[in-house]
Amino acid sequence: MTKKLVISLLSVIVTVALFLVIWLLLKAGDSSEELAYDSNVFESVSALDALNMGLIDGSAFDEGNSDSSSAGSVPTESVVVSISLRSIQNDLKIKLSDANTGKLISGVELSVVISSGGQDNTMSDVDKDGIIYISGLAKGDYTVSLVPSTQDNTSYSAQQTSTITVNDAIQYTKVDVSDEIKTEAEVNVANEDTKVYDEDETSLSDDKSSSSSAATSAEESYDEDISQEAEDLLAQIEEENNAAGGDNGNNGGDTTPAVDVTTTPEYMAAHAGRKGIDVSKHNGSIDWNAVKNSGVEFVIIRCGYRGSSSGALIIDPMFETNINGARNAGLDVGVYFFSQAVNESEAVEEASMVLSLIDGYSLQCPVYMDVEKSNGRGDGISVDERTATIHAFLSTISGSGYSCGIYSNKKWFEGMISTSSLTGYNIWLAQYVDLPTYSATKYDMWQYSSKGQVPGINGNVDMNVIR
Repeated sequence: MTKKLVISLLSVIVTVALFLVIWLLLKAGDSSEELAYDSNVFESVSALDALNMGLIDGSAFDEGNSDSSSAGSVPTESVVVSISLRSIQNDLKIKLSDANTGKLISGVELSVVISSGGQDNTMSDVDKDGIIYISGLAKGDYTVSLVPSTQDNTSYSAQQTSTITVNDAIQYTKVDVSDEIKTEAEVNVANEDTKVYDEDETSLSDDKSSSSSAATSAEESYDEDISQEAEDLLAQIEEENNAAGGDNGNNGGDTTPAVDVTTTPEYMAAHAGRKGIDVSKHNGSIDWNAVKNSGVEFVIIRCGYRGSSSGALIIDPMFETNINGARNAGLDVGVYFFSQAVNESEAVEEASMVLSLIDGYSLQCPVYMDVEKSNGRGDGISVDERTATIHAFLSTISGSGYSCGIYSNKKWFEGMISTSSLTGYNIWLAQYVDLPTYSATKYDMWQYSSKGQVPGINGNVDMNVIR
């Protein structure tokens, strides 16, 4: 019995020992797997840190982390950034593009290091439009390099730096702005397309008939904005009416009709010339054959504008449709651009945009720079600054072989622009009166109404006459 008991106890001990050994072996296997997993995580984090420090590129990171068994790992896209530089006058425009697509990189705040004269400065694309602009730079050589970064699981790096010489003398020549031109779908149109009618333009009640016949109504319409010549004419009309015994029905006397202002030699002389219109997207879809058949001889078409708020270069969405339709109908065409330039460099950019848009088209009328009130960025500059931008725009256009000119209203021509220095170009006056009262300089074309009616156009349209 004692021997059997010993054997039983030994069997129990051996069995327990075997279970213990098996349990220890299994535990050791699990620890080995956990250690291996922890090692993989460490290697992955180290690789990501290396990517952020620029020690490896995105493709190397992708190769090291492409194992499908690594649940939760996110591959990183690698974008090679192309750096292009432009300088017009004491400024530097840095454009950051995707080297594969050629498009500006937007939605990402990339940074660059600008080196010159032994000094380095870091600048960021805070508005995330792919462009960094710096003004007021001293003449000299500047080298720009990208600061590598990883954002939203995408790495950005540049293969090389770029260098440019900044000059203090401006050249009025076309520059490449093709990658900067935006459509209205890319901007807040309400903030950018903001022309404002000045009181000067609407000094004549423009909703009345163009054939204002009574001297009294003409006097009320002209109000304070009247030249001595027009004043003398109205006095003469009133004197003739009184001599005929007429009082325009005010006192129940003789009802002899008043003289029709539109039949006077002065009125006919002011309105004599070729008749035309100007249009933009605001005029909607146009039947150009009907416009041509109505007797209209020419049209000035808006090709684009600079944004009043952002300063972006924006194409008029109807430009191509309008210029092709007008040309096909046999009308003479010209174009205009609504400016918001605040310096000469921006004016050269605006002119360059126009030149790129009209390339391949034959124009019979000038290219005009439209400068007027907008409650935007262009309103705040001085008369000298504004005149300098006009000179820069027109010099760039004329340097490319096009006839060109400036459009504005009487108030701005007289007080906001040094117009006397621009008489070598075409002057396009906007003043909505029966007889223009502007006399500070010559003018070549007169926009006399914003509420004309022309077959083929729904609603009002601007009316013009070339003297």
